[in-house]
Amino acid sequence: MSNLILDFAKSFTDERLSASAFAEAYIELWRIERDKKSILNYDEKLSECLSSIFCLADLYNPDIDRDDYELDDEQLRSKVFELIKELK
Repeated sequence: MSNLILDFAKSFTDERLSASAFAEAYIELWRIERDKKSILNYDEKLSECLSSIFCLADLYNPDIDRDDYELDDEQLRSKVFELIKELK
């Protein structure tokens, strides 16, 4: 499943889905993996990347009145891209 979650994040960076759709779905996919304890079987670097993407998705806020620490669409896409790039 880790490849599915990573591929899903990559499709977001390729602009195949909106930030809102990505954030909501990614959080749910990650929680499913966590609850099944599948995350424990991932390579440490991959696990860290996927968890970091979860945190970024959680910081996403599409509203204009977002707090300074929250991310807009472009910031989320950019930060997810950087995390995935570090895996290579």
